[in-house]
Amino acid sequence: MTVEPTNPPLSLYVHWPFCLAKCPYCDFNSHVREDVDHDRWAAALCRELDYFASITRGRRLVSIFFGGGTPSLMSPATVGSLIDRAAHTWPADPGIEVTLEANPTSVEAGRMADFAAAGVNRISLGVQSLDDDVLRYFGRGHTVAEAIEAVGLARKSVPRHSIDLIYARPDQTRAEWRDELTRALAMVDGHVSAYQLTIEKATPFHAAMRRGELAVADEEIATELFDDTQEIMEKAGLPAYEVSNHAAPGAECRHNLRCWLGGEYVGIGPGAHGRVRYE
Repeated sequence: MTVEPTNPPLSLYVHWPFCLAKCPYCDFNSHVREDVDHDRWAAALCRELDYFASITRGRRLVSIFFGGGTPSLMSPATVGSLIDRAAHTWPADPGIEVTLEANPTSVEAGRMADFAAAGVNRISLGVQSLDDDVLRYFGRGHTVAEAIEAVGLARKSVPRHSIDLIYARPDQTRAEWRDELTRALAMVDGHVSAYQLTIEKATPFHAAMRRGELAVADEEIATELFDDTQEIMEKAGLPAYEVSNHAAPGAECRHNLRCWLGGEYVGIGPGAHGRVRYE
């Protein structure tokens, strides 16, 4: 008996490395540039995509994820050209999930309808906090009011959206975090990512900690905040499906699930990682 070779589905991660500003806690491969040649970058990303397509022919594409950096700084035309290239390169699943990470600044939020027209059907918004003082401390370029407006625009523009929040911040109390999570749940339809603040080397926050200017949450408080997160999210019907990600049933990020469960994916862009079986 001959066993046919398996041909598992495939996902695509696109890394856009540019930001308007570098957050003091971030050690990602991201860079601040005043001018970016979008046409040249689109061409380079398409060439890399074509290379991986040549060694993964016939695979069914089930998700695309634009990460960064700040991919919502890409022109919608660049995003659309990459989505079209991918969908014409691999057979695209009829229900393909296309996620784009965005910050809730007015400039980026104003592009959401254009991103949706380009093929994006899921927006992941880096809200990070619902406290204006914390947003300034984090070096974020938006306010709470802009974040709320951006979530509303995402809801109107795409079928699915998510927000990111950061907890275990300096001097954060359990009452503050529980209130913030409750307010966040009133903003979203089914997905919240809650990340514990970590102090990475070679970041401004790390330098401030070494100078004694930043006190991180101790292990006991961080654990209490984590436990509070699980309790509140589960009661709201958004249980954890990964250590930092919570979703209503069916609202999970399918792209991330594939990565976490050992599925295969191609990574293109300067900071991208992939895991794929070559023919």
